Amino acid sequence: MSITNFNINGLTNEQVIHAREKYGENKLNYKQENNVLDAIVKLAKEPMIILLFAAALIYLISGKTGDAIFLASAIIVVSIISLYQDSRSRNALQKLKKLSQPNCKVIRNGEVEEINSEEVVVGDSLMVEEGTSIIADGIIAHSNDFSVNESILTGESLSVFKDKDKEDNLIFKGTTVASGLAIATITHI
Repeated sequence: MSITNFNINGLTNEQVIHAREKYGENKLNYKQENNVLDAIVKLAKEPMIILLFAAALIYLISGKTGDAIFLASAIIVVSIISLYQDSRSRNALQKLKKLSQPNCKVIRNGEVEEINSEEVVVGDSLMVEEGTSIIADGIIAHSNDFSVNESILTGESLSVFKDKDKEDNLIFKGTTVASGLAIATITHI
């Protein structure tokens, strides 16, 4: 299937740069991850840590300095291990976020290109086919036996058939292509 048959050339490189400056990137803004200082404050607010430090203080006041030092050092060791595990979990989550960014096919400069979904801009001609996830909202420019599972939006379990000539010619981010193929112009990221 030739792209030129549908007179869809997509954006030029200059138009992509302009659209990215004007509308931004197709990127989810995640909550800022906690840093080490936040993790230490969170750990210091733990009821069990407070209770154990109170017990160490009672040992110190009652003259059992050895027991107080042992308990305090055990708390510090456990806290360091906890901070280390928290750091590893944060790093693993960051790597998982990078893996979950799918690639997509767009038409740019008259050619089909496979790019990272974060690089899609408003105005791009997005190609979606059976089994792919739609990564941005758009209007269908061409379709062939195209249906979309919109259950994530509507709760309806049946696929919705869409065509550029129908009233229902929009695709939405987060939905999945159930059958067919479509080329859509991105309207929102």
